[in-house]
Amino acid sequence: MKVLFFGSLSALILTMSATALAKPVKDHHRSSLDTHILSQANFNFNVPHITNSGIRNDTHFIRLAVKGMSLQNLIISLPSQMERFNGVRITDQSGKEVTAKTEISKERLLITFDQPLATDSSLEVELIGVRRKSLGGNILLYGVSGQRVGLMGEIPIGTARIDIPEKG
Repeated sequence: MKVLFFGSLSALILTMSATALAKPVKDHHRSSLDTHILSQANFNFNVPHITNSGIRNDTHFIRLAVKGMSLQNLIISLPSQMERFNGVRITDQSGKEVTAKTEISKERLLITFDQPLATDSSLEVELIGVRRKSLGGNILLYGVSGQRVGLMGEIPIGTARIDIPEKG
């Protein structure tokens, strides 16, 4: 009985102290407008990152912003639900095709650019004619990583999520 009582008492004290720590302190010298501005987050990415992904008919696309470093190649891990796709198209921010060599295996797509992608550019990779297995869900996750010019290791860029709409 003592163990139950002291266990409950220590849990109560811990909960009360955590609540006291989590409660915001009000600064009376600032207006509510200033507090609102301070609560907004501003993200400045200085690394390559995914800006968008989605589906157009049977084409899946992944958009990337190349920031902070030039990229020599991209590695896209293919989801297990993917059966196959017919081709790859790579375009820059102006819609012009980017020349690259592609190597496709069951698990990944390796894109090696003829000229490294310059920093402060953007890119769209389209997987054309995607066929997926009938079972496996309506969400496909593509892992994206890259390789910087002069480095041997892969740099993780992010995960592109493709939501397949229900047929109805």
